[in-house]
Amino acid sequence: MKIVFIVSNLCHIGGVVSATQNLAGALAERHEVEIVCLRKSRDESHFPLDGRVRVRVLTDLRGNSPVSDLDDPLIKVAPMVYPAPPDEKEPWISRLAELRLLEWLANTDADAVISSNPRITVMLSHARRGPLLLAQEHSMPAIYAEWEKKPLFRAYHGLDAITALTPEEVASLGEQVPAVRNRLEVMPNCVPASTHRSTGDNRVIIAAGLLKENKNFAMAIEAFAPVAAKYPGWKLRIYGNGSEKARLRQQIEELGLYNDVLLMGPATPVSPEFAKGSVFVMPSKREAFGNVIVEAMAAGLPVISTDADHGPRNIITHGEDGFVVPKGDVAAMTSAMMELVEDDERRRSMGRAAIRNAERFHETESRERFEAILERALLRRRLPNSANVRVQQDGSLSFTTDRMPLDLPGAEIVCRRINKDAAERRFPLSPAGEALVPWSEGLPEGEWDVLAGTSGGVEVPLTADGFGIDTRDLLAVSLPRNTGPALSLLLPHRQDDGRLRIRSRVRERHAEVALLQVDGLALRIVSALWGAAADGAVVEATRRGKQSKTLSFEARPNEDGALVAVVDSLRLINEHNAKEAIWDLWLRPASGDGRLPLSKLATDVLSPMDVFTYPRPVHRPSVPAVPEPPAKRFRRTAKKADVTSSATPPAAAVEVRPYFNSEAQLSVKTVTI
Repeated sequence: MKIVFIVSNLCHIGGVVSATQNLAGALAERHEVEIVCLRKSRDESHFPLDGRVRVRVLTDLRGNSPVSDLDDPLIKVAPMVYPAPPDEKEPWISRLAELRLLEWLANTDADAVISSNPRITVMLSHARRGPLLLAQEHSMPAIYAEWEKKPLFRAYHGLDAITALTPEEVASLGEQVPAVRNRLEVMPNCVPASTHRSTGDNRVIIAAGLLKENKNFAMAIEAFAPVAAKYPGWKLRIYGNGSEKARLRQQIEELGLYNDVLLMGPATPVSPEFAKGSVFVMPSKREAFGNVIVEAMAAGLPVISTDADHGPRNIITHGEDGFVVPKGDVAAMTSAMMELVEDDERRRSMGRAAIRNAERFHETESRERFEAILERALLRRRLPNSANVRVQQDGSLSFTTDRMPLDLPGAEIVCRRINKDAAERRFPLSPAGEALVPWSEGLPEGEWDVLAGTSGGVEVPLTADGFGIDTRDLLAVSLPRNTGPALSLLLPHRQDDGRLRIRSRVRERHAEVALLQVDGLALRIVSALWGAAADGAVVEATRRGKQSKTLSFEARPNEDGALVAVVDSLRLINEHNAKEAIWDLWLRPASGDGRLPLSKLATDVLSPMDVFTYPRPVHRPSVPAVPEPPAKRFRRTAKKADVTSSATPPAAAVEVRPYFNSEAQLSVKTVTI
């Protein structure tokens, strides 16, 4: 397989560059691998790159290069597709780089193309439908600015897979972009095994990273101060450079630790320096993964890290190869340092465990993990992604998919309930791409997503066009049911984005509104009672809110066996003491029975609220007549009375609005107008 990674550049120190080069090298053991680099500004990368990995540069920004692009006028022009910060003055990625990437995407012969950052992921949405398209998230999209997040989440819909570093981040992305949940994969960074190992004897604690506020090295210095006081000779070495260097230097001097805490500056590569220490500490406030944790573990160092959402907890096994302490808890970090400083054997045994546990992030395991992601993405490509569904006369659903590979055994229609317990039901797909969801043993009550899947867990959401859902025979389904629940009805429907869903309504007992007639302020309700017997039935109107109240209205059977109740809206209005009030209507079949919502469910109408509408009568209280003032005597008083006769205004008019609410239950809203 030909696999191509696209990066912005390979010329800076950062975990994304390191992880991408490491994974590219691991995959080069079995595949043809290339890195396409949007820009190049220095001769060599800061990290070693496997010689089998080819690098293609789209814009060369080196002044000494014979193929330099610095003279091209487009190098100073802002991109049009590649998202850029609104306040960016000089384009980091130029229009020239953008145009060359678009040309490359249109002509590549790669089997899989992988984006290494969110802005490049947006560019992938403009690629032709040929190679597998994947995005690797190395950070937390939830914290991205809107100008970056919005086009990114749109671009996700056109990708074959999106990887995130931890299960927590996969779950977060699934909540933010639910439509791509089936394509989300966990892919930790690839970190190679170390050729340098610690003995665990040196009295050195190591920390490393960019010296910036989020890395919180000030916490490590503060936590180390009691250790230095109690155990002279132990040192804290901090590797890296950045904007916080001067402030950290000042903190070190104020604490009198200038002989004990050393700012070592940057080291490239830094992992050989880890072997000089015996403990590693990472005090970050936020850490999507933490390559340096794995690098330190691979070198045989137990790691003390803050529980920094949420990379460290997915790497460190607390108490076995290190400690995970609460964010910002200086005392807890000091305690962990003390424990490892004081107990030589525990420190060494945890270092040995760290070496073993780091192996799952090394080249072989990372390559196999990523190959499995590619295999699942290829399998999703082969699954059907659209279907036709027809309601049969008994209410079962007949599915026919658009295509079905003959060599794909174990394919299924997967139905997954939304916003509840994520319950699943699976129904076999025949080699011809046909499946049946039976009404009698199909789906419990709820809203269900519909997907095509395999028994191995690979899934693709199914879509339908405007002609793909046939509910004609749903109107002929005989209700109530003779066996099983009295109401059992499946209603397939199409979302705005084309995705298939099924609404399932299953009720052992049910009160179906057959007719609602509005006669002045009287609401005549005719309902069918299924699965229960009526004996002194009543309709109850229950007011929502803190001032709950229930009013009862007699429901009598008519000649057809239906129950008829007349709800006098004036009784509701007499309880009306706010701008508006909502009353939900229920049927209680008999005294002592549980009540049933009066509903509109036996229908092919997806939203009864929008379709079944009724007149809205208005109650206008009569205005009491003002008595005529005396003709002669008290004439002046009469004039005054004329002015003040409206001091006590009449009660306001109230409109009565019967409707079906979002749960298809009959409700009445009384509104002051």
